[in-house]
Parts: sequence; C-alpha cells; structure tokens
Amino acid sequence: MSNDSFPVLGVDVGGTKIAVSIVDSAAQILASERIGMAPYEEVLPQILQLSKDLAQRCNLPLEDLRACGVCAPGPLDMEGGRIMKSPNMSWDAAPIRDDLQKALQIPTALENDANAGVLAEWFFGCAKGKKDLIYLTMSTGVGGGIVSGGKLITGKTGIAGELGHVVLDVNGPPCGCGQYGCLEAYCGGMNVAKRLQEELRTKPEHAMFKLPEVNGKIENLTFQALREGAKAGIPLAMRMWDEICFRLAQGLGLYMASFNPEQIVLGTAAYYAGDFLLNPVLAYLPRFAWKEFRDCCEIRTSELGLKIGELAGASVALNALQ
Repeated sequence: MSNDSFPVLGVDVGGTKIAVSIVDSAAQILASERIGMAPYEEVLPQILQLSKDLAQRCNLPLEDLRACGVCAPGPLDMEGGRIMKSPNMSWDAAPIRDDLQKALQIPTALENDANAGVLAEWFFGCAKGKKDLIYLTMSTGVGGGIVSGGKLITGKTGIAGELGHVVLDVNGPPCGCGQYGCLEAYCGGMNVAKRLQEELRTKPEHAMFKLPEVNGKIENLTFQALREGAKAGIPLAMRMWDEICFRLAQGLGLYMASFNPEQIVLGTAAYYAGDFLLNPVLAYLPRFAWKEFRDCCEIRTSELGLKIGELAGASVALNALQ
C-alpha cells in the first residue's frame, strides 16, 4: 500500500455466493475469497472467520481495517441494517450490519448491490470524476444505482434506485417482485431463463438444445445460452434477444429523461455480451430518448468487469467513510 492509502473490508452477498475481500483505497485487491450461500446462522461465522483469515494473510490486525462495507440484493432495511427476503435471496431480516460491526469492532455500512456497483465504478472504474451517472447491473435480476450531483441517491427510506422494477408494460410477463412488465421481467437472467425453458419444455429436438452450453439439458437454457443461440442465428433466440435489447433501450430512455445522466454503465450480463447487446440497444434508443439526452450521455459497459464484486463492498465502506 502507498503511504496515503488504507485497507477496508468488503463483503459482497449474492444469491449463490459471498465474496469477502480486503481492498486498499487505491483499488488494489489485497486478498479475496468466496464462500457458498447458506442459511444466515451458518454463514455468518464463516464470514467472520474468513475476514480474520484474510487480514492475517495480509499481515494486518483487524483494527487496521478502516471500515467494513456490505452489499446485497434488495430489499434492505437500511435503518435496521438488515437484509430482507427477496425473490433472489433466502435470508429474511438478517441483521448483518450490526452483527459484523459488533464482532469485528470496526464501522460497518450496508448498501444494496446496485448502489455498491455504481460506487465501485465511481471510485475505481470508468465513472471517476463523473457527477451524474447510473449503473445498471444485469444478473439474476436487474438493479440500479444512481449518483446525481456527486451524491449517491438513496431516497426517503434508502431504497431508491430500484431501476429494474420500472414497469414498461402493465400487460407484460410477471416479475418476481409481484408486478407485471418490469424491466427485470424482460431482462433479468432468472426471468429470461424461465421464459426460455417454458417455451422449449416440450421441444427436445429444438436447435437450442444442441448448443454446447446446453448439452440437451433444459436447466442449461439460461440467459447466457440465449445469447449464444442468438449469435448462432437460432430464430427463437434472436427474437428473444431482440426483445431484451428493445426493452433495455426503453428502460434507459426513461432513466435518461428522469435523471439526465452524463454516463450510464451497464454491468454483468452486458459486460459479457459487449457490443452484441450494446449496439442494438443504442439503435433502439432514439425511440425512447430525445437527442438532447443522448448527446450528453455516454452509454458503455463496465470497466471493472469481474472485479466489481470484490470492489463493491469496499466501495460501500469508502462511501461511508466519506
């Protein structure tokens, strides 16, 4: 570490894994490890032990860690510091912020994963120096984080930025949140996989099953498989991919009109798809956003890519310290 940098602890809680990392304020990942998701009572001791092990590996006393940042899928109880039950999470009212702060004896902050994503891009990635930006994570679900006027927008109860649950069509497909036609219902990995599997459940000879990523198994018909099917020119996959791009452009147009950002960063699935997703989205965008909004806003994929999970929790800690 340089003389003016300092270490923080990051805990990134996902639907299937938890990443624990020690990162310095100059974005150097000093140590990082992942553990599998489990019931909260089982996994909390593992997080604590792993935090101690990583600190020891870095030759750092725990008290030298300036802060701990935790990020997780919403909804969160921001006042109580709890991770609440959601379509993509099995925990229910898990008091992780206070439990970690009490056990580790360092200041601990909690944020939803998309807010942590925008903070990571803001502190360490392509959004350095920006004052008005939006980050959209496209994974199991779709989440958003908003920085406006140089400040993270959290809203009255701390749950602002649920951009995946902007309703695009009230007659659209059901979303895990209980609404219909959300952006997440069209573009979220879990919902896309469900629609694809339902479409092909009685069609075992379909070309999608012959993709190497699928290997004849219906459970392998995922968002990633759809992307590869569209690249291979399979008509069903091309049609569904086109709808994803159309609906994503529709959502981005709403965000641009609402916040007038200078940059929108697309993460996770968009990072893997690259221009195969970005180019058709940009082609559709004039149907949903004025030229004035488009001219001042750069839309791009994440610069941090696979590192964002390790840096997101640390970014929550850095934002809390600020």
